[in-house]
Amino acid sequence: MSIDTTPSAPSNPVRPLFRQQAISHLSTKQYGTVILAKSFSHRFFTTFFVLIAIGIITFFALFSTTRKAQTSGVLLPDSGVIKVMANQNGIVTEKRVKEGQLVKAGEILYVLRSERQRQNLSHGQAPVDAQKAISSMLQKRRDSFGVELEQSNTQAQQRLTALQQRLADTRLDIQRAEVQIALQQQRVTLSEQNVKRFKDLQATNFISTTQLQDRQAELIDQQQRLADLQRAKASSQREWNSTKAELNDARIAAVREQTSLQRSASSVEQDLLENESRREFVVTAAQDGVMTAMTAELGQTVAANQALASILPDGSTLEAEIYAPSRSIGFVKPGMQVLLRYQAYPYQKFGQYAATVREVASTSLRPEELALPGAANGANGEPVYRIRLTLKKQDVLAYGKSLPLKSGMLVDASILLEQRRLYEWVLEPLFSISGRM
Repeated sequence: MSIDTTPSAPSNPVRPLFRQQAISHLSTKQYGTVILAKSFSHRFFTTFFVLIAIGIITFFALFSTTRKAQTSGVLLPDSGVIKVMANQNGIVTEKRVKEGQLVKAGEILYVLRSERQRQNLSHGQAPVDAQKAISSMLQKRRDSFGVELEQSNTQAQQRLTALQQRLADTRLDIQRAEVQIALQQQRVTLSEQNVKRFKDLQATNFISTTQLQDRQAELIDQQQRLADLQRAKASSQREWNSTKAELNDARIAAVREQTSLQRSASSVEQDLLENESRREFVVTAAQDGVMTAMTAELGQTVAANQALASILPDGSTLEAEIYAPSRSIGFVKPGMQVLLRYQAYPYQKFGQYAATVREVASTSLRPEELALPGAANGANGEPVYRIRLTLKKQDVLAYGKSLPLKSGMLVDASILLEQRRLYEWVLEPLFSISGRM
């Protein structure tokens, strides 16, 4: 028995997905699938750009930069600059020091003469120096008082000498009167003894009454002479006392007159000195130091309170005084690092120099209040804050030599405020937006 394996025709035939012609075409095609070959240059550039991308990412992630505040200022001594000023208007007649000279406190720097003049209207002549004319008149008055004082001294001396002579003569008269009184006292004593003896003789009728009376009359005469001498002595004593008092009064009067004249002469001398000080006065150094910024020259007319020069105090060191506007002062604090560029030495050639913030002012200054007006470049007239810097070096290396810095040099400064990585600077706007949300 045989089995028939031929499939029977389906009752519902299924339609194929692809056409018979397409299947036949694929089975009979001549070429296979195209495969693109990878070249060396393709791999190279792919690797190159990948490395660049990695480098950029690494650069932004690892490297950082510093935000800086740009300011300007000037070099000044740490103990300040002493301004030498004229206390009144005048003309420079003497200049006794030079730029860079070391001076001592009290040393004369300038001699100035007052420029005040008056018109001589009575003669129609050229103007004359008013201070000089006043000084001339005061000198004449002083000389007049000097002559008067000398004459007064001479007259007082003569009067005192005369009174002293009168006093000496009166003393001699008193001494002579005392001698004469002593002698006359002896005569009176002798006369008294004679009268007593004659009385005894008359009692014995040895002499007459007339003789006794003569002796008594002689005694009375001697007593009268003694009284006259005593009266003369008393008169001389009164004259001596009067002369003594007059001598004392003359001495007091002479001293009083001399004191009055000397007071008047001293007053005139003081007026003369004051006038001379206004006419010609000196400007001295207030402190030991070095002369600098000498602007006044011989013959120059200067005004009151005008700066003639400056003195750098002895032993001082230079510091930088920079001025920052309010927009740059917010994060500045002592200890921050600063890079200085001296305008006298271009930084492109001589580099920048380090400094440290020492002090930050808490109040602002107007531009005209600065130590050197105009030192705050870029302030545009707005108030600025003073920042003092400590210099790391007091000199500049130029062409292999160390050149000392000088007071008054202008500087540009970069204050190193904060250091951030590059990606932080790039993403800062996003951080700011998120912080405000």
